[in-house]
Amino acid sequence: MKGKYQFKYVETQEVLTEYMKVNGLLKIPKTYRMVVTTGGLFVLTIMLLNTDVLKRNIGEIFLFALKFLVIWALVFAAAQIVGKTIGKKMEFLAATGDAETIYEKRMQKWKKPAEVKIDFYEECWISHVHGNSQTLHYRNVARIIESEEVIAMIVNSEEGGQRFFAILKNGILDADIEEFKQYLLEKCHGVKKGIEQVSVAEKKKK
Repeated sequence: MKGKYQFKYVETQEVLTEYMKVNGLLKIPKTYRMVVTTGGLFVLTIMLLNTDVLKRNIGEIFLFALKFLVIWALVFAAAQIVGKTIGKKMEFLAATGDAETIYEKRMQKWKKPAEVKIDFYEECWISHVHGNSQTLHYRNVARIIESEEVIAMIVNSEEGGQRFFAILKNGILDADIEEFKQYLLEKCHGVKKGIEQVSVAEKKKK
């Protein structure tokens, strides 16, 4: 049975790289928050155990806490800048390497790039990749992300956790991609931020 919207394309190494880059961008904020939070708590613990700060009067303890929070906030801001610059470059390098590895393994197993076919129905969508199929439901979609080439969704798994699902935009058949995006927003009631825009395009040197 044909879906309301259909996508069909070959999942080349370049397509896999686009997927991985978008997924990598989504990891950066979580990574820097985890590192800074863990590091801050570690430093605070060391300071409390090795200084007499807790034995001081209330005013001095308050001043210590205020200074620590200000420094911690500045570190968070610095980490965010690093994440958007150096972190982004590192994620893109990792994405390229991961895509190459996955593509090579697929070629060894299947002897040709995977053909992808996705049908979007009223309550769910079904993807077919080299004979394997999976069904995902709109009700479980938490986020929709769009890059220059890809539309990706973060899907809450029925078993717990989340899954990353990506689609190549120019693989759409006999329909307009803007119309499809509106259809997704109407179906995915769990999406609160609309379609989030990210860029994975390499900046051209002048």
